[in-house]
Amino acid sequence: MQKEPSKKCEIALVGGGLTTYMMATILHHSGYDFVWFSGPENTQNTARDTRTTTLHHVGMVMLKTLGVWDALAADAWPLTDIYVKIAERQGSEFGPFRTKEASAWPLQFSADNLAMGYVVDNQDLKDALAPFAQQAKRYPRTITNFTPASPNKLTDDTGQSWVCDLVIACDGPSSALRKQAGLKAKLQARGQTAIVTNIQTSRAINHTAWQIFCPLGPLALMATGTHQASVVWTVSDSKAAEIARLDAAAFNRELQASFGKSLGDLSVCSDRLVWPLRPVFVPKCTTEGFVLAGDAAHALHPLAGMGYNLALGDAAILLDCLQNARARGLPAGHISMTNAYQRRRAAEVFALTGVTQTLDRMLSRKAGLLTTLSAAGMAVLGKTAFRQQISKIAMGGSLSKAPLFSGKLHA
Repeated sequence: MQKEPSKKCEIALVGGGLTTYMMATILHHSGYDFVWFSGPENTQNTARDTRTTTLHHVGMVMLKTLGVWDALAADAWPLTDIYVKIAERQGSEFGPFRTKEASAWPLQFSADNLAMGYVVDNQDLKDALAPFAQQAKRYPRTITNFTPASPNKLTDDTGQSWVCDLVIACDGPSSALRKQAGLKAKLQARGQTAIVTNIQTSRAINHTAWQIFCPLGPLALMATGTHQASVVWTVSDSKAAEIARLDAAAFNRELQASFGKSLGDLSVCSDRLVWPLRPVFVPKCTTEGFVLAGDAAHALHPLAGMGYNLALGDAAILLDCLQNARARGLPAGHISMTNAYQRRRAAEVFALTGVTQTLDRMLSRKAGLLTTLSAAGMAVLGKTAFRQQISKIAMGGSLSKAPLFSGKLHA
């Protein structure tokens, strides 16, 4: 049987998650043709994804510029304030501590007349991106082999071979394409698992995000309504197994013991999802004709809620780099394009990776001199003007610049 000849494309996009949907949306504006290998279709009836994503302010601007925000705006919940503290410890029958009721929140951030970010349902975000992303030449196939070359060579799971100038890999923190490209990844896992759920609060949470650093691990509550919040509670793998076995009433008690009574009574109102955390740092995310994006390039600890915002930065900056290459008459995978993408992503990715890892290691631990000093430092920081700089970073656009973040499709 004669082998079918290779098919050609300028850009091959690989992956099936939210980052890939974003990339498929922005690539229509790049000036290059692309195909999307999204993996096999899920034909099973699965439950609606109850997880949420926090978009920073410039991420909202980006989605608005692309025409996506209109489908999200009605259900997106704006966040105007962030409260942070380190837990004060007492004994607990379940864990080594219980949060003191009278403790204050020494570190508070806000932005004048603007929402710092928005909480959206993952499923709503996917549904909003889908009409734009699905205009792509989409193949429900998996890439089984990738050979970096000029041009790149790929083989999908039907045996079809492809050649392309640029491969954009959005295939997750364990990226197979990253390994085949020879790019090294530093696993930063600490044996932690995230417990994700939604809760009701008896006191109004309004438009505030709350982050408390507990000995068990960071606990974040992101407002999704006047009396509703999304919870991401990071604990050790062994403790997660214990907590996962608790019934709803027992889970409510332990959540209350960790968070305290700042929001009154807390009660779970959705399934509890358990996600093992495997943060990854990739020092170099490109080679000629190949780039990584999303979790394949940087899987963050969830405590800062910035993971998808980094993916938005990847998409915005890659679009600008591609448009610049196109204007110069260069192929999509030209070394100048990939070098520019690497250079422009490095500072933000390095900074947020370092901050999230350091905060988790320093502040989520048993009481001691370091946590005492950290708590004192947090109280001092809460009274300085520097916290406004942190507010600006949280809103996005401070550590990386792209036309889309300023509401422009082109420079």
